[in-house]
Formats: sequence, C-alpha cells, structure tokens
Amino acid sequence: MAKFIKIEILQPRELRLTFAHLRKMMLFKFIKLAFAVVVFSASISAEESTEFKIRNTHTLQIKSEVSGLEYELYIRLPNDYSENNKKYPLVLLNDTGYSVAVASGIVHLMAGRDIEEVIIVGISYSKGHNPLLSRTRDYTPTYAPNEKRGHSLEVQKHSGKASQYISFISDEVLPLISQTYRIRQDKKIFVGHSYGGLLGANILITNSELFDYYILGSPSFWYDNKAMFRLESDFAKNNKAMKASVFMYIGSEEGSMVEQMLAFENQLKSRNYQGLSMRSKVLSGLTHHSAFAVLLTDGLQQAVPKQGKGS
Repeated sequence: MAKFIKIEILQPRELRLTFAHLRKMMLFKFIKLAFAVVVFSASISAEESTEFKIRNTHTLQIKSEVSGLEYELYIRLPNDYSENNKKYPLVLLNDTGYSVAVASGIVHLMAGRDIEEVIIVGISYSKGHNPLLSRTRDYTPTYAPNEKRGHSLEVQKHSGKASQYISFISDEVLPLISQTYRIRQDKKIFVGHSYGGLLGANILITNSELFDYYILGSPSFWYDNKAMFRLESDFAKNNKAMKASVFMYIGSEEGSMVEQMLAFENQLKSRNYQGLSMRSKVLSGLTHHSAFAVLLTDGLQQAVPKQGKGS
C-alpha cells in the first residue's frame, strides 16, 4: 500500500523569518566567540605586560616638615655601588618628568669612560599636584601673579615659594641622601633647566655652598621682569664671596633668553666674587627643548671628568 509523505511548503514570509532566526543565532554565537577571544587576549596581554624600570634605580618617599608637601626621590646608583665602600659625586635634578631618564641614559653611556661614576637623585613634583603648579610654586623666586610668560595665570597664583623649596633641599633632602648613601661632600652637582635653571641661579645667590657645581640650562631669567638680576644686585651689596663652579648653557635658537643669560653672566663676573668660577656656552642650532641632553652631557664632562681620561 502506497505511503504518502506530507510536504509542507513554507510561504515566503515564513522563509524570511526562519533565515532571519538562523542569522541571529549565528551572529550571537559569533559575538560570544569574539568576546571570548578578546577576553583571552586581554588576559594574556595583562600577564605579559610589565612596568619598565630604570636599572639600579629606586624610589624614596619624603614629606617636608616645613611645607607638609610630599615628594618622591628617584635614586640611581652606580653599577659597582654594592661592590665597594667608596663615595660618589651627587647629581641632583628637578623636573623629573624628563630629566632623570635623560640623565640616566647619559650616565649609563659615559660613567667610567668620560666621567666619574655618580649617584643621581631626582626630586619629583609634589605628589597630588599639577606638575606645572608644582614647578611654578617651587622653582620661582618671587610672587608674580601677573607673569604672562608662565604656564598660566592660574598657576602663577602659587608662585614665589623657591626659598621654602631651597630650605627643603638644604635641610631635608640633602641630609637624608647623605645619611643613606655614600656621597662625596666636595662634589655635589645641581642640574636645572628652564625654571630649574632659574632655581639653580637662586640657590647660587642665596646659598652657593649648598652645591659645588651648577649646571644651568636655558635659565628663565625673563621671569618677573628679570627678578634674578635684582636679587643678585641686593646680594652683592653685602657679600664678596660666591664659592661655586658654574656652567651655563642655552640654545642659539632661544631668542632673547640668549642675551639675558649672557647679561647675567657678565653681571656676576663684574662683582669679582671670591671663589666663583663661571663659564657659559651658546649651543649652535639648538632650541629650548633640544638643548637639555647636550648641555647635561657637556656639563658633566666639565664637573666630573674621569680621572686619567686619555692617558
């Protein structure tokens, strides 16, 4: 007896619904698969990713008893520091957003070859504050709320606390470093660039013996209608000595800042300060931003040349 098979023919609309359902299911499965791949990849990436660290460098936390502000000190020790008991020159830097990494690379290449092995100490911007506010507050010598060449009028409201910051370096940072590490007290080097160069000039005038060498790059002598010139003039009225070796640098493409730096050099030399050795150099073709690595390289070669180099 013949069997009949019932064939049900779907209407076009029902076919569309079926195919749409299939596509939806396939798309859903594809999304789940893709999501799983992304999560898995992210997991692998997170496991493989590590933080880059500068070799032989660690961090100390310090809180100023005077200002209550907190900072970090970035310490880079020589390769052979743990292998002997000798003392090393100190190189202290500010503007650590760029300076410590640059200095570390330069010292890595030159130490033991062109210069002595040194201990690098970088002072961070104050923790929890905008770096531009921190450097304006800490590096500038006078309160100048209307200084338009600064970072902004908003941060200029915090300007002029360099004296407090210099006391922080003198009374808290340097004693801590000297107690913790083997520092040569006759070879302490301050390095400052831009506002940091302005700060270095301020230290030179107010407490020159705090450091033995000053490497000042592209100093912002325009600040507050050339306030540093006025401060030096006031200092000269009652002082005849300024014990330090100073190396100043600036890029030839830095406009009026070149003339200002040379004018500051001439003003200092005209005093005939006892114990002051001063030299400046204009770096041909360099700008405010390209000068730092070059001036630091040359400055360290002047301050701490390797003994017996070339012999």
